[in-house]
Amino acid sequence: MKLSMDDILLINAMSKVSGVDAKDCIEQNGMVSYLVKEKEVGKAIGKKAVNVKKLENSLKKKIEIIGYYEKPEEMVTKTFDVQAEEVNKKKGKIIIRMDSLNKKKLFSNSGRLRRVKEMIKRNHGLDLIIA
Repeated sequence: MKLSMDDILLINAMSKVSGVDAKDCIEQNGMVSYLVKEKEVGKAIGKKAVNVKKLENSLKKKIEIIGYYEKPEEMVTKTFDVQAEEVNKKKGKIIIRMDSLNKKKLFSNSGRLRRVKEMIKRNHGLDLIIA
Protein backbone atom coordinates (compact mmCIF):
# COMPACT_ATOMS: atom_id res chain seq x y z
CA MET A 1 0.00 0.00 0.00
CA LYS A 2 1.34 3.41 -0.97
CA LEU A 3 0.28 6.58 0.78
CA SER A 4 0.20 9.93 -0.97
CA MET A 5 1.67 13.05 0.62
CA ASP A 6 -1.90 14.20 1.38
CA ASP A 7 -2.62 10.88 3.15
CA ILE A 8 0.54 11.25 5.23
CA LEU A 9 -0.45 14.80 6.22
CA LEU A 10 -3.93 13.59 7.25
CA ILE A 11 -2.45 10.72 9.28
CA ASN A 12 -0.07 13.16 10.97
CA ALA A 13 -3.02 15.42 11.84
CA MET A 14 -4.76 12.46 13.53
CA SER A 15 -1.60 11.62 15.46
CA LYS A 16 -1.12 15.22 16.59
CA VAL A 17 -4.72 15.62 17.81
CA SER A 18 -5.32 12.20 19.39
CA GLY A 19 -1.93 10.57 19.91
CA VAL A 20 -3.11 7.64 17.76
CA ASP A 21 -1.20 6.57 14.66
CA ALA A 22 -3.69 5.66 11.94
CA LYS A 23 -2.80 2.68 9.73
CA ASP A 24 -4.50 4.20 6.70
CA CYS A 25 -6.89 6.93 5.61
CA ILE A 26 -9.15 7.64 2.67
CA GLU A 27 -10.43 11.06 1.68
CA GLN A 28 -13.61 11.15 -0.42
CA ASN A 29 -16.25 13.83 -0.96
CA GLY A 30 -15.28 15.98 2.02
CA MET A 31 -14.95 12.99 4.38
CA VAL A 32 -11.78 11.53 5.84
CA SER A 33 -11.98 7.91 7.02
CA TYR A 34 -9.18 6.82 9.33
CA LEU A 35 -8.27 3.19 9.95
CA VAL A 36 -6.93 2.72 13.49
CA LYS A 37 -6.15 -0.36 15.56
CA GLU A 38 -9.28 -1.76 17.18
CA LYS A 39 -7.97 -1.06 20.69
CA GLU A 40 -7.29 2.60 19.85
CA VAL A 41 -10.67 3.53 18.36
CA GLY A 42 -11.92 5.09 21.60
CA LYS A 43 -8.73 7.09 22.07
CA ALA A 44 -8.90 8.28 18.44
CA ILE A 45 -12.49 9.47 18.91
CA GLY A 46 -11.81 11.02 22.31
CA LYS A 47 -14.09 11.66 25.25
CA LYS A 48 -17.37 13.12 23.97
CA ALA A 49 -15.83 12.90 20.44
CA VAL A 50 -13.52 15.81 21.23
CA ASN A 51 -10.73 14.55 18.94
CA VAL A 52 -13.10 14.03 16.02
CA LYS A 53 -14.51 17.55 16.50
CA LYS A 54 -11.00 19.07 16.63
CA LEU A 55 -10.03 17.28 13.42
CA GLU A 56 -13.26 18.30 11.69
CA ASN A 57 -12.66 21.93 12.64
CA SER A 58 -9.01 22.00 11.61
CA LEU A 59 -9.41 20.01 8.37
CA LYS A 60 -12.86 21.39 7.44
CA LYS A 61 -13.97 17.84 6.60
CA LYS A 62 -16.19 15.19 8.20
CA ILE A 63 -14.22 12.54 10.10
CA GLU A 64 -14.94 8.82 10.41
CA ILE A 65 -12.97 6.32 12.51
CA ILE A 66 -12.92 2.66 11.42
CA GLY A 67 -11.38 -0.08 13.55
CA TYR A 68 -8.68 -2.29 12.02
CA TYR A 69 -9.00 -6.02 12.72
CA GLU A 70 -6.65 -8.82 11.67
CA LYS A 71 -9.66 -10.67 10.23
CA PRO A 72 -11.22 -8.56 7.46
CA GLU A 73 -14.68 -9.99 8.13
CA GLU A 74 -14.52 -8.43 11.60
CA MET A 75 -13.98 -5.01 10.01
CA VAL A 76 -17.38 -5.50 8.37
CA THR A 77 -19.29 -7.12 11.23
CA LYS A 78 -18.02 -4.77 13.95
CA THR A 79 -18.17 -1.55 11.92
CA PHE A 80 -21.78 -2.17 10.89
CA ASP A 81 -22.90 -4.27 13.90
CA VAL A 82 -24.06 -7.15 11.67
CA GLN A 83 -23.78 -10.94 11.86
CA ALA A 84 -22.10 -13.07 9.21
CA GLU A 85 -23.53 -16.51 8.52
CA GLU A 86 -20.55 -17.76 6.54
CA VAL A 87 -17.14 -16.41 5.51
CA ASN A 88 -15.05 -17.80 2.63
CA LYS A 89 -11.69 -16.59 1.36
CA LYS A 90 -10.49 -17.64 -2.06
CA LYS A 91 -8.49 -16.21 -4.95
CA GLY A 92 -8.03 -12.73 -3.49
CA LYS A 93 -11.67 -12.41 -2.43
CA ILE A 94 -13.52 -12.58 0.85
CA ILE A 95 -17.15 -13.61 0.53
CA ILE A 96 -19.38 -12.86 3.50
CA ARG A 97 -22.84 -14.42 3.53
CA MET A 98 -25.53 -12.92 5.72
CA ASP A 99 -29.30 -12.94 6.07
CA SER A 100 -31.48 -10.27 4.48
CA LEU A 101 -31.93 -8.27 7.70
CA ASN A 102 -28.16 -7.93 8.20
CA LYS A 103 -27.67 -7.15 4.49
CA LYS A 104 -30.27 -4.40 4.72
CA LYS A 105 -28.47 -2.91 7.71
CA LEU A 106 -25.15 -3.13 5.87
CA PHE A 107 -26.36 -1.60 2.60
CA SER A 108 -28.25 1.21 4.34
CA ASN A 109 -24.90 3.00 4.63
CA SER A 110 -23.47 2.41 1.16
CA GLY A 111 -20.90 5.21 1.40
CA ARG A 112 -19.32 3.75 4.52
CA LEU A 113 -19.47 0.27 2.98
CA ARG A 114 -17.53 1.54 -0.06
CA ARG A 115 -14.87 3.01 2.23
CA VAL A 116 -14.61 -0.19 4.30
CA LYS A 117 -14.29 -2.24 1.08
CA GLU A 118 -11.44 0.02 -0.03
CA MET A 119 -9.73 -0.29 3.38
CA ILE A 120 -9.98 -4.10 3.20
CA LYS A 121 -8.54 -4.07 -0.33
CA ARG A 122 -5.65 -1.78 0.66
CA ASN A 123 -4.80 -3.43 3.98
CA HIS A 124 -5.69 -7.11 3.46
CA GLY A 125 -5.37 -7.41 -0.32
CA LEU A 126 -8.88 -8.84 -0.64
CA ASP A 127 -11.98 -7.85 -2.61
CA LEU A 128 -15.07 -7.85 -0.38
CA ILE A 129 -18.20 -9.55 -1.71
CA ILE A 130 -21.45 -9.58 0.28
CA ALA A 131 -23.72 -12.50 -0.57
